Amino acid sequence: MRVALISEDTYPYVRRGAATWCHQLLHGLDRHTFHLVALISAATVPEPAYTVPSNVSTVSAYPINGRPVRHRNRPAATAAAVILCRGFLSEETEMFADGLRRLADLAIGGHPLHGVPLADVLLDAWQAGRRPDSPRMSVRDARSAAELIEYALRPLAVRLPPVDLCHPVAAGLPLLVALAAKWRSGTPFLLSEHGTYLRQVEGSPSVRAVLLRFYRALTRLGYAEAALIAPVSRFNQRWDLRHGADPARVVVVPGGVEPLRYPVLPNEPLVPTVVWVGSMVPRKDLHTLIRAFRRVRDAVPHAGLRLVGPQDDPGYVASCRRLVERLRLDGVVRFDDPVQSSRQAFAAGHLVALSSVAEDMPYPLVEAMMCGRATVSTDVGAVSEVVGDTGLLVPPGDPVALAGACVDLLADPARRRRLGAAARARALRLYTVDTVRRAYTHLYREVTAA
Repeated sequence: MRVALISEDTYPYVRRGAATWCHQLLHGLDRHTFHLVALISAATVPEPAYTVPSNVSTVSAYPINGRPVRHRNRPAATAAAVILCRGFLSEETEMFADGLRRLADLAIGGHPLHGVPLADVLLDAWQAGRRPDSPRMSVRDARSAAELIEYALRPLAVRLPPVDLCHPVAAGLPLLVALAAKWRSGTPFLLSEHGTYLRQVEGSPSVRAVLLRFYRALTRLGYAEAALIAPVSRFNQRWDLRHGADPARVVVVPGGVEPLRYPVLPNEPLVPTVVWVGSMVPRKDLHTLIRAFRRVRDAVPHAGLRLVGPQDDPGYVASCRRLVERLRLDGVVRFDDPVQSSRQAFAAGHLVALSSVAEDMPYPLVEAMMCGRATVSTDVGAVSEVVGDTGLLVPPGDPVALAGACVDLLADPARRRRLGAAARARALRLYTVDTVRRAYTHLYREVTAA
């Protein structure tokens, strides 16, 4: 089977998002031939971060921010843009689909919106369908929103080689490539979702409102056109159904890890230590964990906290460091660089904590469970369905409850071992890479057979 695997700013050029998931999937589906389509936000294509397996026939990188190719049929493109904008701003799905399909047809040979007065079109559509509670849109706002939408629609110009199936690994921009292929050549697509795709856009209230409606309309259209939708959790499945997905075409396929890479950790360090692993960004809510650890330190005088991972938001990390100083936890809370494997980080702790406010598929928890480490987590998103009864759950944003759960486990070695063993058994049963590969082998057959 020939499959076009479509990603955005991840595989094979960047080690983030669904990149590791893509790499693991490809290595297990060697009966299929893959054509990789990588949408890149950078102006130039970076050096690959992965060596692709032998079942990948071609890798095509498309810098979305590169200079677009002007299309000669500007009147038709302008008319399609009017239908598109009026469709998503008024939440008329059929109108939005009509406009997008016209633009997909016009994108053959060049990007259809380059040279189109999209800001004027957008401003007219906003004023025509403006609700009493909607923010006002200035000319400057219209230009900002138009530029973002113009960039977002550039993947419509991507042309695929003959394939049997498209597999976008996220909604949004990868979805546009799959939709265009379906409309042009009838190629079905399977949509994987590792998270809910609604971008956080900076700008005025009207710019944010425009982009929110655009991506919401695109996501709903993708759900309607997909042969199958495969979210990584029941939490995401509820999102899909809430936005119009057919329940019969939604199949939950949780993410998985390779058990051989995460064998059981037999020993614990001498100093009581809590470990957190992840990207240091606001939604991971390190402030709550740091405040909780002030209470942990008071109850367990020699305890330490290690925060391990990339510092992707320097401003946020700086605020965390200031909080550490204010709570007099200098030297107690460590900010460690990323390690080659999260198992190295887990080995330095007695338990693993997760303090997030949003989780679609908490891979660090799955990896900790596979290593046999006990976990304490905030009960958000898919955390409870992943952990089950093998870890402690506390309300999000509650440092008192988080501290209490950590202290209880630090004080009870037998309970830590019992929970860790149960967590590994659960991970081996539900969250392995082989399980993911078997599921997608079946889904590929189901889509192409239909």
